[in-house]
Amino acid sequence: MLPRPSPKPVILVVDDTPENIDILKGALIPDYTVRPATSGQTALRVAAILPYPDLILLDIMMPEMDGYEVCRRLKSNPVTREIPVIFVTAKSTEGDELMGLNLGAVDYIVKPFSIPIVQSRVKTQLSLRNATQALAEKNRVLLAERTLIESILLKMRQADRIHDQHLRFLLSPVETTAGDLLLSTVTPDGRELVLLGDFTGHGLSAAIGGPLVAYILHDLAIRNMSALEILATINAQLCARLPTGHFFAAALFEISQDRQHGLVWNAGLPTALLVRQGTVHARLPSTLPPLGILAALDFAGEAFQLIFVAGDRLYAFSDGVVEASSPTQGMFGEDRLEAFLLADLPNRDSLDPLIALLSAHTGLTTFEDDITLAEIKL
Repeated sequence: MLPRPSPKPVILVVDDTPENIDILKGALIPDYTVRPATSGQTALRVAAILPYPDLILLDIMMPEMDGYEVCRRLKSNPVTREIPVIFVTAKSTEGDELMGLNLGAVDYIVKPFSIPIVQSRVKTQLSLRNATQALAEKNRVLLAERTLIESILLKMRQADRIHDQHLRFLLSPVETTAGDLLLSTVTPDGRELVLLGDFTGHGLSAAIGGPLVAYILHDLAIRNMSALEILATINAQLCARLPTGHFFAAALFEISQDRQHGLVWNAGLPTALLVRQGTVHARLPSTLPPLGILAALDFAGEAFQLIFVAGDRLYAFSDGVVEASSPTQGMFGEDRLEAFLLADLPNRDSLDPLIALLSAHTGLTTFEDDITLAEIKL
C-alpha cells in the first residue's frame, strides 16, 4: 500500500480585491492549499478553523477592519497567535512597514508584488515555522524527560536518611534537584557520621551523583565500616563513574559513641569550624582535593583528630554560603558567617536567620548557588 501524501500547507490570503486573491492563489496553488477571505471579519473566522493556516498573507487597506486590526486580533487569540503573518500591501512607507512588524508580522511585501518574490518569502517563512515547531517539540520531549529524571532523583533522595538527634541544618537549593548533599547516620557501634558535600554546579547534572554517595554511606555504615573506608570507597566510585570535569567537594565527620572524640576530613569545602564557648577553637581547612578527581589519596594522613568538651559545636557549609555576592560589598565571606555563628547561635531555634542575612547582603531572595549549613552538637 502506497503511503498517503502529506497534506499541503494551508495559506490564508486576505484581500478585499478578489483579483489580488486570484493572482496570489494562482501563484501558490500548485504547492499549497489556499483559503481566501475578502474581509477582516471573515479572515478571523477562517483562521480559527481546523486545520489552522500555516501562514497568512494579509492586506492592510480594507473597509470596516483594516489589516493592522486583523493582525492585532490574531495575535491576541491563543488559537491564532503563533500563525506567521506577512503583510501584502500598497502602503510602502518605512513607518507603515515598522508598524506592521511591531504588531507581530514576520515580513512585509509591497504591491505591486513580484510572484517569484512572494513565492520565495512564503517558502522561507514556512521553513522557519517548521523549524520552530520541530524545535518546540524537541524541547517538549526534553522537558518531559527532564521532569521524569527529576522525579526519579527526588524519590531516591527522599530515601536519604538524616539522623538529626545531634544535628541542625539549613538547606536552600537553587533548583528542586540540588547539587548540595547532607547525610547523617549512626553505625551499629554508636558512631555518628555526617557528610556534607557539593557536586560541581547545581541542578540536574549536579544532583545525579547524590543517590550513589548516599547509598555508599548508608550501606557501609550499616556494616560498621570506618569513616576512612567509607570516604575512600566514595572517592573510588566517583573517580570511576563521574565524567571528566565533574567532582564532589565534601566534608566527612566521624563522632565517637561517647561524643568526646572525632575525625574530620575536608576535601574541597570551605574551612569547617569547631566552636567552643563562643569562640572559634579550631579551623578545619580543606587538605584534600574534591572527591572524584584523583584515585590515589592519603585519607589516613589528612584527617583532623579532635577532642570535644560539652557544649562544642562543629559547623560545615557549602561555598554557596560564603560566595553569595553583593554588587557593592562583594562576597558574604567567612568573616560574616563566623560572626553569625558566634552570635549566641546555640540558643536560637533554628539556622534560618542566615537566609535573611544572605538576602540582606545580596539584595536577592533567591541565590545563584545552593545554600547548605550544618551544625553538629557535641
